[in-house]
Amino acid sequence: MLNFIYEYFKKLNKFKIIIKTETSKMYHKKMQSIKISQIWSHQDCKYFLIPKIIEEIFKIKLIWTNPANCDLLIVGTYRKFGKIKKKINNKFPFLNSKFFENYSRNILFRKNKPISVFYSRENERSDAERCDFSVGTDFNYNNNLNYLRIPVWKDYCDWSSHGLTVPPVDRLNSRRFGKYYSLEKLKLPINKNFIDKPKKICAFFSHLNSPRNQFIKKISSHFDISGYGPAFNENIINHNSSDFLKIDKMKNYFSNFCAENELYPGWYTEKVPDAFLGETLAITWADQRIEYDFNKNAFINLNNYNISDLDKLFMELKSHEFLKKFINEPLIVNKLDIDKEIEFTKKILNKLNITNI
Repeated sequence: MLNFIYEYFKKLNKFKIIIKTETSKMYHKKMQSIKISQIWSHQDCKYFLIPKIIEEIFKIKLIWTNPANCDLLIVGTYRKFGKIKKKINNKFPFLNSKFFENYSRNILFRKNKPISVFYSRENERSDAERCDFSVGTDFNYNNNLNYLRIPVWKDYCDWSSHGLTVPPVDRLNSRRFGKYYSLEKLKLPINKNFIDKPKKICAFFSHLNSPRNQFIKKISSHFDISGYGPAFNENIINHNSSDFLKIDKMKNYFSNFCAENELYPGWYTEKVPDAFLGETLAITWADQRIEYDFNKNAFINLNNYNISDLDKLFMELKSHEFLKKFINEPLIVNKLDIDKEIEFTKKILNKLNITNI
């Protein structure tokens, strides 16, 4: 009898352990959800790396809503009259108070404020908006644990080999370039056929600010250069409304003049990867730390040349022998992954009290 009772409770206890274990597994597998919103951000911000990692790596459903109801608020750089308001705020410091900040973000009357992430895809400083976390293009010289540098071009890569689905082709930079960046091709040398293309240069710009306009004038004295985009065609309202894909246009040119709009450490956009994957030699103008992202031997940075040396450079570009030195150079030689982005996303989720990840 005692043996029977012992065996009974032994099996009962084992059953309880099984139920507890399975219940725990179900809890961890259960799809949690986060109410998320954005203000002054890019129209395609849902396809940025951080939101995609939350949904597709951590399996947490994102429910897009308005700032008044969200748990997580993405704050962007496209604030209407943003630069004017910054000047006014600097002149009248009281306008920088939390009251006016919360009012402008439509969260003034919320008792529990959302966790905020400043997510810049422009050449803005990481502290341009007061937030819990920030993502930008600046190098993290201050070792700020709540800041992560994600260069603009990294949002435009195909990360399917790392667990992220490829966004629709008509989103982000793909709508202009024609596709997302292949990680494999970024690490392979440029297609050597670019040498045999007609010795013509193309350029794609929305604005011809200095020194872009000066460089184009200099280039045009040596090569035929074709311009595309709003800077050259007043019928194109913005760079997302053109009726062409850059990758199609680049087929007819051996080089792409793709100067950045500003010089700043860390500000390296889609321009050089577009040129490289479009099988053209990139001629850019960028901060010299661009070699942190890209192999400096795979493109030409006009910022490395004196003005007096440009005529010589453009004459050399007509030589096959000069161009041959680029054919064995991949654009990226460093490791390509999203490990830092995943770890940073964990911090954001922990701040939201989501710890079972």
